[in-house]
Amino acid sequence: MNEVILLTGPPLNGRDEYITEALKLADEESYAYYHVFDYIREVGKELGVKITRKNVLDFAISHQDLMNEIRDEAFNRIRKEIDKSDRKFHLVSTPSLFRWGSGSVIGFTTSNLKLLRPNRVIIVLDDVLSVRRRIINDPEWFERFGENPENIKLTTLVMWREDAINHVKTLIHELKKEGIEVRYILQFGIRHPYEVFLDLIFREEEKPLVYLSYPMTGHEEEYYQRVRGFYNKLSEHFTVLDPGALDDWWVVAEYDAQVNADPSIKRIRIKHLLDGEEVEELDREDIEQATDILRRQLVERDFNLVDVSKAIAVYHYAEGVSAGVISEMAEAYRTLAAIYLYYPFDRRPSPFMEFYGMQNPSRRTMFKDEDEMIRVMVEEKEYWAKV
Repeated sequence: MNEVILLTGPPLNGRDEYITEALKLADEESYAYYHVFDYIREVGKELGVKITRKNVLDFAISHQDLMNEIRDEAFNRIRKEIDKSDRKFHLVSTPSLFRWGSGSVIGFTTSNLKLLRPNRVIIVLDDVLSVRRRIINDPEWFERFGENPENIKLTTLVMWREDAINHVKTLIHELKKEGIEVRYILQFGIRHPYEVFLDLIFREEEKPLVYLSYPMTGHEEEYYQRVRGFYNKLSEHFTVLDPGALDDWWVVAEYDAQVNADPSIKRIRIKHLLDGEEVEELDREDIEQATDILRRQLVERDFNLVDVSKAIAVYHYAEGVSAGVISEMAEAYRTLAAIYLYYPFDRRPSPFMEFYGMQNPSRRTMFKDEDEMIRVMVEEKEYWAKV
C-alpha cells in the first residue's frame, strides 16, 4: 500500500536541505521524493513561463490565476506518478503558505490535498534565529530585505511560522469534513538527527513515536549530557521526539536575563545557540513582540508532539518541579499515551508528577534506573493503549 507523506512548513526553515541530507542515508528503493517546485518549473516552461527561485514570489502574487493553474497541474502530475509507482513511501515537499508584502503564495489548496490524499503531514521547522541567519547568508533573500539585517524582524519570522501551521490545520480540517483522514500533523524540528527523521518516515511501526520530556532550562552541562545520553539509548528502540530540536526558548531566556539586569536596555545581544560564537544584536521591542507569540508556539508545539506520540518518557534528573514537564504528563494522560517517569531521588516528587508518573501499563511505579525504564518500555509497547 502506498503511503503519501506531505513535508511542508514555512519558507527558509531548511526543509529541503534537511530532507535531502537525511535521504542520502536511506534505501533509495523504498521511497520516491517529489519536490513540487521542480514540477512547477516544468509546467511553467511548457506554458512559456520561466519560473525561478528568484522570481516565483513576484510571479505568484502578480499572476495568481496562472500560478494556481500551474500548481494544480504540478500536483496532478505528482499524483499520476504516485499511482504508477511501486514504491511504498511517497514524500511530497512544498511550502505551506507564505505572505510577502501585500500578497501571499499558497503552497497547496484543499483540492490539491484531496488529490494527493496524504496519510501524514510533517511540518518541518527551524528556530527563528537560524531562519534569520539563513536569510542573511542567502544573497537573493537578503536582497529582498534591502541587504539590511535590521529589516529582518523576528516578529515577521514567527508570523511566517504561524501562518504556515494554521494553513495546514485549516486544510486538514477541511479534508476530514470530506471523509479523508490524515493520521496526524507533526511539527518536526530540524535539530533532530537524520536517523530520527528516517525512523519517523520509514520505521514508525517497528519504532513507535515516543516524546522525551525533561526540564529544559537552568541546568549545568553535565545535566544536558545525561539527557542526550538517555535520548541516544532510547532512540535505539523508538522514534524519539525531542522538544529541544526546535529551541526558541533560549531567545526568550536571554532577553529576560538582560532586561532584568538592565531595564533600560534597547539592544539584546544573543549568541547563536549552535556555534556559541556569533553574536547578534536585536531590537528589544522586536523581541518583546515576537516573545509573546514564541511562548504560545512553544506550548502548542510540545503538546502537538505529545499528542502524536504513543508514550512519553520523562527524564527528570532534577529535583525541582518543572511546570512544563507536569503539563506534558497531563496532556499525555489526557490523550491516552503511556507515561514513564525516571526520577532517581529519595525525596518524593510533586503529587501530580507522582500520579501521572505511575500510569505505565503493567504496574504503578516510577523508575530510579534509566536502563530499567527503557527495558520496561520495550517490553510493554505492545500493551500501549494509544492507536
